[in-house]
Amino acid sequence: MKKIGFLWIDLREKYKNYKKDRSNSRRFKTFYSTTKEDKRSDLAKVIDYVLWRIFIFFSILLIIYFIKTNLYRATMIAIVGLSIYHIISIKIRNDKIIDFKNDKRKTVATQRIYKEILNKTVEEMREYIIDIFSKRGFTKIQYVNNDHKSILMKANYNQSKIMICCYMYKNDFDVELKELKEFLCQLTQHDIKKGVFITTSDFTQDCYNYLDKLNESYRMILINKDKLLNVIQLNDMFPTEEEIDEIIENQISKRNRNWTKYKSEAFSTKKIKGYLLLSIYLTITAFYIPYTVYYMIMASICLFLALITIIFYFRDKNHQEEDWKKTEDIFQGL
Repeated sequence: MKKIGFLWIDLREKYKNYKKDRSNSRRFKTFYSTTKEDKRSDLAKVIDYVLWRIFIFFSILLIIYFIKTNLYRATMIAIVGLSIYHIISIKIRNDKIIDFKNDKRKTVATQRIYKEILNKTVEEMREYIIDIFSKRGFTKIQYVNNDHKSILMKANYNQSKIMICCYMYKNDFDVELKELKEFLCQLTQHDIKKGVFITTSDFTQDCYNYLDKLNESYRMILINKDKLLNVIQLNDMFPTEEEIDEIIENQISKRNRNWTKYKSEAFSTKKIKGYLLLSIYLTITAFYIPYTVYYMIMASICLFLALITIIFYFRDKNHQEEDWKKTEDIFQGL
């Protein structure tokens, strides 16, 4: 009994720790599974989820019923079939969410790092590049010069002299072949045969093609935005798990605020009169056209929207009064 008690306590503690981890919450899982291609709202996803299972249940029910002509047996088989489908789909969905989670969290982290890089000054970027290459084993990193868009440095790596050039461009502006050739001239002037060219954007295709034509005595590595972010991740310079959770939480909150804004527009008090008039118009018109049922349904929907808008109006009014009261009481404790 004691072993069972200890096991139960251990499982309960693990469950509590799991619930405390925001990255495993339902809100975060919904965020992970959201893609740019999927424009459905959370409510639409739930409706699709339920309707699809209803469709599967009745499809199995009808097929078995036509074969066996026994409603009870067909119902039981449909329930079992739906249960099997549900268990399998949950397993597949959980596996997908794990992949989505890793990809989405990496995307969030890279976006945060890239935004910070673009906001750095030349001096800050110089120190940042030194930090990156120091962690990759580069030694004796020396600053050479810089202008408003580029930084030039020298370093040692594997007992060889290396020249490092970093161009700070935004994502929509690529490094051109002319700039690559200018860097090669810098290598020649400093009598260095190896170089690392970094950019916060990308290189044109001509730059990549030109590397294949380089003299064997020169070696050049091109590091674009994606490769730079991979190196930063390899150096453990990404945001911490807590920072990533905070970023995701903020994005979820912004999405919810957008939905609140859309809802306030749909249920604005200015539209109450329009909903009521449209409801009355559709109700009267329904008696003079063949599509009576359709018009009556639409009239009911408009009337329902009007009633919901009125309810929201009084609810928001009470909340607004409470907020004003709290605002007035802010300085009461001074």
